[in-house]
Amino acid sequence: MAENFTEKRKYSRIPVALKIKYTRANEPEPVYKDALSTDISQNGILIRTEEAVPVSTPIELYISSVRLPSPIKATGKVVRTEIIEEGKAYNIGIFFTGIEDKYADFIKKYIQAVDLDKILNFAIQKKASDIHFVSNQPPIMRLYDELIPVHDKVLSPDEIKGLIYGFLPDRQKEKFETELELDTSYVNDMGRFRVNVHQEKGQLGAAFRHISTQIKSATELGLPKVVADLALKPNGLILVTGPTGSGKSTTLAAMIELINQSRKCMIISLEDPIEYLYQSKKSIIRQREIGFDSHSFIDALKHTLRQDVDVILIGEIRDLDSITVALTAAETGHLVLTTLHTTDTISTINRVIDVFPAGQQQQVRMQLAETLRGIIAQILIPKKDRTGLAVATEIMIQTPAVANVIRQGNSEQLRSILQTGAQFGMQTMDSSLLQLYKDGIISLEDAKTFVKDPTILSKAQVKPTV
Repeated sequence: MAENFTEKRKYSRIPVALKIKYTRANEPEPVYKDALSTDISQNGILIRTEEAVPVSTPIELYISSVRLPSPIKATGKVVRTEIIEEGKAYNIGIFFTGIEDKYADFIKKYIQAVDLDKILNFAIQKKASDIHFVSNQPPIMRLYDELIPVHDKVLSPDEIKGLIYGFLPDRQKEKFETELELDTSYVNDMGRFRVNVHQEKGQLGAAFRHISTQIKSATELGLPKVVADLALKPNGLILVTGPTGSGKSTTLAAMIELINQSRKCMIISLEDPIEYLYQSKKSIIRQREIGFDSHSFIDALKHTLRQDVDVILIGEIRDLDSITVALTAAETGHLVLTTLHTTDTISTINRVIDVFPAGQQQQVRMQLAETLRGIIAQILIPKKDRTGLAVATEIMIQTPAVANVIRQGNSEQLRSILQTGAQFGMQTMDSSLLQLYKDGIISLEDAKTFVKDPTILSKAQVKPTV
C-alpha cells in the first residue's frame, strides 16, 4: 500500500495543469510516463499518476508549458504519495532537487502571474472596470464608480512588486526603474488590460484597466446614431473627449470596427499601449504600439503619412507636435480619429487652438474649421439600478455655422449652435443627461451631479421602470 506523507510547505502552491513526463532516476533504461500536474510551487510540483511511487524515490521530469520554447528539465524526490483511487490514481508530491536558475525563475514568475490572474479574474467576473494595487492595502476594484476591496488580504510592497515584475520583460523593468512610470498591457484568459505601473512613497503600485475582447457597436454602447455617421466620413478630424475612464477608447474601437466592416481601406492605429485587438475584415488594420513599434507618437505619425494610409487612429494627441501632424493628416485627405482629455466640445476647440503660440492661432483656426468633422464629449454615469454604466454625450457636428465661429474665434457662440442643432445630430451634455434621467436610466441625484443647468431637471417626467 502506498504511504501518505505531506511535507512542510515553504511556498504556497497554485492549481495548474501542466504536461509532465517523468521517470525514476538512475534507471539503466529509463521509461518516461505521462502525467498532469495538479499544482506547483517554487520548490516542488504535485502530479497525478496511475502508479504509486514510494516516498524518497528520486525522479527525473520534464515540465511543458505553452509559454516555454522547450520543456523544463528538473530532478526531484518524492515527498508525498496520496491515494486518490486504489490501484488507479495517485497524487505524487515531488520536491525539486535540481533545476536550472532560469527555469526556477520562470516557475516563480509563472506562479506570480497566476496569482495575479486570480485577482484580476475575480474582479472582472464581478464586472469591475479597474483594479488597483497599492502597497499595504488589499487589491481594490472599481465597481460602477465605487472602490471595493477584492479581498481582505493586505499585500506587502514585496508581494506587489512580485506580482507586477512577474509579467514585465527585463527591458520594461529597466525602463520603469529609470523613468519611474510605465504604460504597458497585460493579457490573460479574461482579455486585455491596460496597465500603468508607478511609484508612491517609494513603493511600487499599479492600475489595471480591463479592455473587453468584444468590440461593441455604437448602438450597443448607447451612443447616438450620428457617431456611426461620423465614423463613415471619408476624411477629416474626429475628436472623442472626456475625463480618464469615460470610455473614449471604447467609442473609438466601435468607430474603427464599423469602418472595418464597411470600407475597403488601410487603417493604422498608433496606441500606447494597444488596447482593443482588431481582425481585418473589409479593411486592412495595422496596429503599432508606441515604445515597441515606434519611439514616439510624433515619429510614428510622421511616417504613417507615407504608408498608404486612409484612416489613422491616434490613441491621444498630447502636445503641439502631435496636434500639428493630426491636423495636417486630416487636411491632406485622411480620416483621423483621436482623443483629448477635455470635458466638453467648446473646451476641446479652445485646447487645440491654445496649445499653439499666439502668432499661429489664426492659421490653426482656419485648419480646424476646414478639417473638423465632429467632436464627441462623453462621461460615464452609474445606472440607476447599479447594474452598469450609462454614457452621456455632447455632440458637435461640423456645419457652416460651426466652421464660421471657429474661424472667428468666438467659441462661446457654439453653445447656442449646439442647443439648436438637433437636425444635424448635435446635442448638449445637459440634454443627454436629461434624456437619460427621463428614460429612468440614471437617478436624479446622479443627473444633478453632472448637469450644468439643474433647472432643466425640475419639470422632467420620468418614465416608470418596469
